[in-house]
Amino acid sequence: MPVPPVLSYLLLALGLSWLVALPFRVPTYWPTHLVAFSVETLAVLAALTLLPALRGRLGRHTAAALAALAAILALGDMMIRLALNRPLNLALDLPLIRAFHDLASGTFGVWGGLAALLGLFLLPVAAYGLVLLAARSVQRLGRHPGVKAVALLLALTGVTVQTLQRERPDYFGTYWPASTSAGVALVSQWTQYRELQTSEPAFRAAEAGDGLQDIPRNRLLAGLKGADVLLGFVESYGESALTNPLYAPRITARLERFAATAEAAGLQAVSGWLVAPMAGGQSWLAHASVLSGLTIDSQQRYDLLTTGNRRTLERYFAKAGYRTIAYEPAITRPWPAGGFFGFDATLTAGEMGYDGPAYGWKTMPDQYTLHRFEQDERRLPPGGRPPVFAKFSLIDSHAPFTPLAPLVEDWERLGDGSLFRDLPREGGDPEALWQDTGRIRLAYAAALDQALAVLQAYAARHVDDRTLLILLGDHQPPGFIAGDTGSRAVPVHVLSGDPALLRPFLDWGFRPGMIPDPAAPRRPMAAFRDFLVDSFSPLDDRRIAQDRTAPVELDAARQSN
Repeated sequence: MPVPPVLSYLLLALGLSWLVALPFRVPTYWPTHLVAFSVETLAVLAALTLLPALRGRLGRHTAAALAALAAILALGDMMIRLALNRPLNLALDLPLIRAFHDLASGTFGVWGGLAALLGLFLLPVAAYGLVLLAARSVQRLGRHPGVKAVALLLALTGVTVQTLQRERPDYFGTYWPASTSAGVALVSQWTQYRELQTSEPAFRAAEAGDGLQDIPRNRLLAGLKGADVLLGFVESYGESALTNPLYAPRITARLERFAATAEAAGLQAVSGWLVAPMAGGQSWLAHASVLSGLTIDSQQRYDLLTTGNRRTLERYFAKAGYRTIAYEPAITRPWPAGGFFGFDATLTAGEMGYDGPAYGWKTMPDQYTLHRFEQDERRLPPGGRPPVFAKFSLIDSHAPFTPLAPLVEDWERLGDGSLFRDLPREGGDPEALWQDTGRIRLAYAAALDQALAVLQAYAARHVDDRTLLILLGDHQPPGFIAGDTGSRAVPVHVLSGDPALLRPFLDWGFRPGMIPDPAAPRRPMAAFRDFLVDSFSPLDDRRIAQDRTAPVELDAARQSN
């Protein structure tokens, strides 16, 4: 028995509008309240039946293209919110497809990376094909007189319910059956695109405001007294590591051991907070914010920065007579933007002489990166070489968090890293691990603990009274690991054998020890460049670091969380 045209249209229109609304509702409403209808879909289907200009091929393909775009926006927004704790910005986030592929390949292998990439494209293609077939059926059903009336009635009903939801939300409580998320997403992306086109003048104006250039060369960073300055960004090390009960016991215990080891080595430490411009990923934005003294919170601002003339932190060190070097073990492709930063040398993965195994996505262990720096730059005593400003991207705690390289107790054995081939890997198989959120979180804690353990061993061995070691997180981990937090704060730890080098940090709100005060000031990463240069560039003949013997008072009562 044939289905009446009106009933066919009803089933088709309601089913299709539910499919369009569903991916936008899953992140917010899962696992309940998933039954909804897309007002935009009902309106488009009504237009296909009522407007002569849309009854042909052009109408069908236009509807299919809109559906494919809606699928892209829904999937992209879901992934970006899950990983980076923010909404999708399509104009800025398209380049992240490559990063997604690289991470998937490092976690699941080459074929897994290809499958993940293929999955990104299958959904919009499937949406296009499905809606194209549905639109053809709608146009055919629209020849029946009753269908046109039903199509118009459904569209008007959708608009009416949506209006009531907006004007009288108490009618519906927490469950709103009408959805305009697809339309809102399309308009939002267009608005963001237009804003991007007009943002460059404001960025260039901020870029030009650089008062540090007025500091005389003979006073620039003179307060450091020629101490080496080492700046290490610890991957995915955010405030949640110290506050989330899943991680805090383990990481706090590690920091307490770190503090004890540092004290035994004759070092002192202070800790505080900075606020990253983003969360969950895109570490290069945090690095650029610290180095440039500007908030770099999007790829567009990063591109503007690296095509401008901003003087970054390492350039001030170079002007003060320092040798500047960056170790970038995560960079495996040509990096055109690297020339902007102006380090005397930038070593990427292929230039670091590592002959050991990769650990999933991670090209080499942090321990090897730090060892290579010491061998390259600090074998001569300070008097036999210029002081060094070094920047490290430390990746042991990068997703997928496993496998991990073991910590080699005897650093002299590290050589070219080939000994890691014979050492057992720690952690489970990433492919199996990433099927269980609970196991992922445990692996994150283990990876971060290992990263800090490596730095603990490094500080005890290589940091002295001629070294200022600054360790900071680059950003919070992805949202499903960090938990329900709006914080973008990251811990900062500063260690030295010279207590005078720590005084400016104490004056800035840091406290003694390896655990930051939860109530301490939380300044943006963009504030760090000016703070460091200003604090160690005295404006008269006095030197901030002139007294190299006065102790930094440690208040044991303030070391608890």
